[in-house]
Amino acid sequence: MMKCKVAIDDKNECTNCCYFCDKKDTCNDVCQDIVKVCEEQVEETDLQVIESTVPDVLKAITDITVQKKKLEEQEKLMKEKLLQAMEEHGVKSFENAKVKFMYVAPTTRTTIDSKKLKADHPDIAKAYSKTSNISASVRITVK
Repeated sequence: MMKCKVAIDDKNECTNCCYFCDKKDTCNDVCQDIVKVCEEQVEETDLQVIESTVPDVLKAITDITVQKKKLEEQEKLMKEKLLQAMEEHGVKSFENAKVKFMYVAPTTRTTIDSKKLKADHPDIAKAYSKTSNISASVRITVK
């Protein structure tokens, strides 16, 4: 979105550049020289758009996502220690008031190498492929 460097609203935020505005024909505050693209405009980045639209949501979800990542790392370490203790003492399962814990023994898994199947037998791969609709979502990566 193009923003005007000159047109500032009462919140001290830039408003849309008149050249790109849908209301330029009826607006009382339209720039005087709108025939050419104004030199006093700047393109607003996606981050700036989101930060100005939902700053509280952006901050909250950033904080939660970082906390979640840290908790997942702690959970992984604790699960490793619990696994070692269960193996050492031969405990297969136990539970408390809130959680049930079960030891899952190592095993093997057979999967199909879809990349190789598509390369070696594209017709078979196509015959057994299915397409599923995936809902829109937001993916967040902790750095």
